Order: sequence, then C-alpha cells, then structure tokens
Amino acid sequence: SGGSSIVHEASVSVPLGDLQTRLIAGQIPDWSGYEYTQPTTTKLVTRGLLLDFTEPTAYTAAGMEIIRGKWDVKAVLGNYNVTKNQQNRRSPVFAYRVDYSKGEFAGFGFAGVHGKVANFSPFAVDANGNAPDTHLDLFEFDAYFIRGDLTLQGQVGLGRQRDASIVPAADGTLRDAQWWGVSGLAAYKFMPRWEAV
Repeated sequence: SGGSSIVHEASVSVPLGDLQTRLIAGQIPDWSGYEYTQPTTTKLVTRGLLLDFTEPTAYTAAGMEIIRGKWDVKAVLGNYNVTKNQQNRRSPVFAYRVDYSKGEFAGFGFAGVHGKVANFSPFAVDANGNAPDTHLDLFEFDAYFIRGDLTLQGQVGLGRQRDASIVPAADGTLRDAQWWGVSGLAAYKFMPRWEAV
C-alpha cells in the first residue's frame, strides 16, 4: 500500500454477452492523460507535474467498459486512491474515461473523477485530528499522434476540491483548492536505440 506495493493492478474483466461489453472490477490504475502511472511504461524517467500532483493513482471499484466502433467508454464507482488512504477510510467517486481512435495513428480522449475524497489541508482538521472528506471534481482532455518515428502527445487538466486549499482566506475560512495545467510530449526516433524526447 501507499504506492510502494509491487502489485500495480489486480482486476477482472468479464464479457457480458459479447467481448465489447465488459464488467470490470478490482484495483484499477487511473486512466487520466497520456502518461502512465508505471514508470516503466513512459518514455522519460520523470513525468509531467499533472500526473505526479493532480491525477489519481488507482480506484478500488466496479463498473463497465463498452467498445463501439472507434469509441471506448469506461466508467466505475468505487474508492479513490485506497492505497494512499488510512485503513478502512472510504472515498467514493464516479470515474470515467472516453476514448476515440480517429484512425491508426491519432485519437483523443477525456476523463473525469467526481466524488468525496480525503482532504489533506492542515486547516480542515478538527479538534480530534480528523479531516472530513470533501467533494472533488477532476477533468482532463488529451490527444495523441503517433506515426512511424514521430510521437506527439498532449493534455489539459483542471480540478477543484472543496475546502482543501493549503492557505485559508484572510478571515480564516477554508477555501477551495483549484488547479489547471497543460502537459505535452514530442519525440522522434532517429534510430531504434536513439530517440530525442
């Protein structure tokens, strides 16, 4: 747990009637953006700040994946970042991802998360040292073009969590944490073992 486990995903995908309609459940890595949580699946040793600081890690959840033509839609109900939360703490969210593959080389997608999650603001803690879960809204849009030696990927993300700002208002009241960001990656492979990123 805490992101230190060697188990990255433990999920099932069960066809319902056909292979394009599936029940999905388990510990599912987040789907946001073009960067993957596992470092071994990325082009760089480091990753964008959007992935490291704003996107979820995983969901312990159940839902559906539906593929129709060039569209792939996934949605789950479950707990948010369970591996990073205190034991027995529940953070129920609705998470989704929609992808469109324009053709063999290009496509776009968007993802979102909405629900109650742990609030880590030091000013949200009550007299007993507990902080209430507060409402989170995350949304991001990403696109890619990968053909031959050229890779282009980009993402725009934004989010808001109620009463979660690390700095309170002048009168001491809690403020919402809000953020947005843009991330991009361009790469060209000059030869099989030499790629500029």
